Amino acid sequence: MRRVYAALAHYPAVASLVAFSIGTFAYGLFFRNTTAPQNLITVTRGTITETVVVTGKTKPIESVDLAFERSGAVARVRAAVGDSVLSGQIILELEQGELRASLTEAEANLEGEQAKLGELTRGTRPEEIKIKQTELDKAKQALLNYYGDIPNALNDGYTKADDAVRNQMDSFFTNDETTAPQLSFPTANSQIGRDTETERVNARRELNAWKTELASIARSSPQSVLGEALGAGETHLAKIQIFLDKATDALNGSLGLLSSSAFTSYKTALTNARNAVNAAITSAANQAQSIAAEKIAAQELTDELNLDLAGSAPEAIAAQEARVKQALAQKDRAKVNLLKTILRSPIAGVLVKQDGKAGEIAAANVVVASVISQNKLDIEANIPEVDIGKIAIKNPARITIDAFPNETFSGNVLSVDPAETILDGAVNFKIKIAFDAPDPRIKSGLTANLAIETKTKTEVLMLPQFAILETDRGSFVRKAADGTVLEAPVTTGIRSEDGHVEILSGVREGDRVLNIGAKAQ
Repeated sequence: MRRVYAALAHYPAVASLVAFSIGTFAYGLFFRNTTAPQNLITVTRGTITETVVVTGKTKPIESVDLAFERSGAVARVRAAVGDSVLSGQIILELEQGELRASLTEAEANLEGEQAKLGELTRGTRPEEIKIKQTELDKAKQALLNYYGDIPNALNDGYTKADDAVRNQMDSFFTNDETTAPQLSFPTANSQIGRDTETERVNARRELNAWKTELASIARSSPQSVLGEALGAGETHLAKIQIFLDKATDALNGSLGLLSSSAFTSYKTALTNARNAVNAAITSAANQAQSIAAEKIAAQELTDELNLDLAGSAPEAIAAQEARVKQALAQKDRAKVNLLKTILRSPIAGVLVKQDGKAGEIAAANVVVASVISQNKLDIEANIPEVDIGKIAIKNPARITIDAFPNETFSGNVLSVDPAETILDGAVNFKIKIAFDAPDPRIKSGLTANLAIETKTKTEVLMLPQFAILETDRGSFVRKAADGTVLEAPVTTGIRSEDGHVEILSGVREGDRVLNIGAKAQ
């Protein structure tokens, strides 16, 4: 026997297998007739949830560090550390005397240049004025024609939309023209189906309202009335397009629930309806663009004619306009420099840093104030690379915070960084967890313990972890049957936080296995 052990010493794998087999055999002999009920566990079906447990820190959703773009003496302090501030609220102001004088000078210079421009009033030749007047008259007539075409364009658009909703989409519903239409085919998402039925009611309402509006306009209606009717028509078409979008979602959800021919038939009807409504939308948009372009052209011609009638030479006016623009730029520059002496918060939140004091010199580009969002916190945590593949956006998370040991909060995964973060030489990925509901007691920097639910399976076979033996050869359970104990290999799946393991194969529901960990049942 000593020689056998000596030989096995040169083959560790064989020795391990022999030892394991001997141990298993001995274990089986020992328990062969001693499988008391309290030492057996029944394989059951149930729900199991896989979780990833990590620790993170609460952080503000928004934070900003503020500095002046130019140096100067602090004149006024408008907020202190701990104050709540609004977006745009002033925190600090520098001395402004010299810059205000520069702005006043620039404003006066601009007024002088504008006055000189007004003095250039020489007359323009009558021939040029006549040509300009003819061009203006043509532009006004073109604009009048575009407005006159609005009733025809809207009636055509209404006809297309009415046909799309009431004819092309007729096969999609039963009780189409009632307040309770019903989809004529099943869809995978019942909510989308209900939304589609609601939008069918809305489409009928839009068409009826549009028809009433069209009855009240004519080619001779005032341009203001016609313009409003065109805008209303575009609105009606947009709402009908929403109905078609919902119908598209519902039909896509029926894929696999309908025969190929039925699906194709519905798809063809929907495509025809969308094409008709899209054509109507394009027509209305083109009409609106034509009117807008012609208005601009008419206004430009009007301005040019007025300038000619004012008697100014074009070159003189152009030169003076350039000087006016230059003066305006100087004024704007002076105003911008003045604004650089005012430090405002770009977000609403709490002031957590404020180093400015009246009379002190604030240096340019040195942070003097910091603001974080108030009651808008999320949690940052680092997930090891072995677990990151389990994490997905919207995964629910149970949250406990050390500062509130007897409370549990809820949240969900808000984002996952696409790039890795190296911590102590290990690859991690930063994630953010959003709270489901804000809590004013929670402050930035608190330690948060996260249990992120990554996957849930129902009606699966499962056993407690302590009932499974895991070795280099795989995972096993010891099944009890007819007073004997047999070792059976099993394939495991996901594991829950409470110690249960999904069993994919190797046992059946109702099988009795040995409580290897000797946990009380």
